[in-house]
Amino acid sequence: MISLLAKRVFWTNFLGAIAIFGFVAGSVFAIGYEAVGRLVDAEMRIRGQQFADLLLGPGSYADAMFTGISRDPGAETFVRKVADLSSIDGYALFDREGNEMFRSRSERYEWLLRDRPGGVSTGDKLSPSIVSRPGFWQVVYDDGQSNPSVVMPLVRDGRTIGFLSVVADMISERYHYQSTLARTYALIVLIVLCATIVPFILYHLRRRKITEADERIRFLADHDSLTQLLNRRRMQEACDQLLFKIRATREDLAYLYVDLDDLSEINDRCGQARGDEILRIVARRLAASLDDEDLVARIGPDDFAIVRRRVAERGVVRDLAQKLSDAVSEPIEIDGHMIAPKISIGCAFAPEHGRSHSELVKHAEIAHFHHKGDRHGPLVFFEPQMDEVMHRRRHVEAHIKRAVENGGFELFYQPLVRGDDGSLVGFEALLRLRDDKGVLIPPSEFVPIAEARGYIKAIGSWVISEATRQIAEWPEPLFVSVNLSAVQFVDGDLVDIIRRALNAAGIEGWRLEVEVVESLMLERSTAILDQLFALKQLGISIDMDDFGTGYSSLGYLWRFPFDKLKVDQSFMKALENGEPNVKEIVRTIVSLAHQMKMKVTTEGVETEEQARFLASLGCDQLQGYFFGRPLPARETAEKFLVGYRRNDRFGDGARSAAVRRIA
Repeated sequence: MISLLAKRVFWTNFLGAIAIFGFVAGSVFAIGYEAVGRLVDAEMRIRGQQFADLLLGPGSYADAMFTGISRDPGAETFVRKVADLSSIDGYALFDREGNEMFRSRSERYEWLLRDRPGGVSTGDKLSPSIVSRPGFWQVVYDDGQSNPSVVMPLVRDGRTIGFLSVVADMISERYHYQSTLARTYALIVLIVLCATIVPFILYHLRRRKITEADERIRFLADHDSLTQLLNRRRMQEACDQLLFKIRATREDLAYLYVDLDDLSEINDRCGQARGDEILRIVARRLAASLDDEDLVARIGPDDFAIVRRRVAERGVVRDLAQKLSDAVSEPIEIDGHMIAPKISIGCAFAPEHGRSHSELVKHAEIAHFHHKGDRHGPLVFFEPQMDEVMHRRRHVEAHIKRAVENGGFELFYQPLVRGDDGSLVGFEALLRLRDDKGVLIPPSEFVPIAEARGYIKAIGSWVISEATRQIAEWPEPLFVSVNLSAVQFVDGDLVDIIRRALNAAGIEGWRLEVEVVESLMLERSTAILDQLFALKQLGISIDMDDFGTGYSSLGYLWRFPFDKLKVDQSFMKALENGEPNVKEIVRTIVSLAHQMKMKVTTEGVETEEQARFLASLGCDQLQGYFFGRPLPARETAEKFLVGYRRNDRFGDGARSAAVRRIA
């Protein structure tokens, strides 16, 4: 995650440190080489001086070699032995004019003339510049490869009697000096390395970690930790910058609000971890479908935002939305389940629909809600009139929230009668909500909003508690039927909620019926089936609601032993409109249910003709406006339960519809 600039700084510093280290190392070795030369030079001077002292000593060895006459015939041999012991490879003597007088061996013809008694004379001569030097001096010659030599005057009693040239064998000494200094300088280099390079590397490693941490902090500040997309704050900043630019460029900008549908249901079914994985996959698919200049961010739990610049026409955005939908909807296998994610997309344009980020988000979100309810096309473009619809939605949502917190819901009750004789058998409890003026808000409007905002479980629990409390006040054997949502099964505590409600009301389980939609059976969840069986053990009747309108309804009847089928009211509307084969279909449903030991309730009965037709089919229970509209509990008791008798009928042809009563 290190930036390019940080990498350049690191490598520049590193190469600089290497250069400095190389310079120091090279300097150390150069100094070492010079030191070896100085040591050899000093050693040669000492050996030359010691050998000269020997020649000028009491033995007068120098005189013998100059003249060839010696008082000691073994003088030359003695001098040669001393030279050998002193590692002197050869020596030569010159007179005061620089002419060679004696040489211990021929270096020029070494292969032919080695050490020879009496020495040899090669005719060499010292240069005048050497001979003319005053006083005592020493000249050392060392090329660093061959044996070094030293030339010096032989001075006796302050008078130069000649000159001495000594060649010493310094190979072992030179090697010793070099190896000793090499070890010393290697240790110095190592110390320098540890003192400079190692701290430098440690410093940069620490700096690198700090840089990575800083960049990680900046990344997390600008990106969503789960999907790695831009977060809401960074998206707003980037969008504000673009909105400022388009004031000058006059280009159109498209803001897409993308919502992942049914994420809460995926989390409930597969778990939070699997839901997060779905979000990551969807985020990658969205990002992969965009151009480099597009912006994409996660701005909510299941909401994304996309910004596209330089939009020439709406068709381009429509094509982009189709591409996004196709990419996201590719099936994903999670724990053996194939999930095909779906998205809803709303689009607002700048500057047409807003000149600020907040306006674009608001209008794109409104358009997205319309797409959620109307799946025609890959997206919905914002229109000004949509704002009124969204205002209404927020208004209803506020009422729902207050009703949940303050008990503002009501239950209306619609009668159910026996099909063969019309006697009252029970009621269905129906949820109602009023606005500030006391006007009822249609359930088709507030129930989807409550589901979307996660209020259904709390509402459903209240419905169960209130319905059981109310039926306990009404005479037996009347029962009450309530609708259950799939959400109420998720947490696994539905059976306990119902059991507590029955105990609080003091009634038996047979006085409560629960209605579930057939889509619930699509889950094939063991947990759901276990809860349904537990409810049956409490004596509660389990009814399949809206039978015949959903999926392959007949395929679910064998998965759970339902007690009752409720034929959807759409069949009665079709029967009233004279559509063909409706009677045969209803007759088949009733016959099938009876053969499977289930009762049948038909909803939406509005005419006496429909009632008598269903009675002729043996339909067990009937429900509809013909017998009574849903009413509050007090009005229900006044209209249907005053003078209630078990054998009361819903009326016959002699009674007028205006005064038709069950009791």
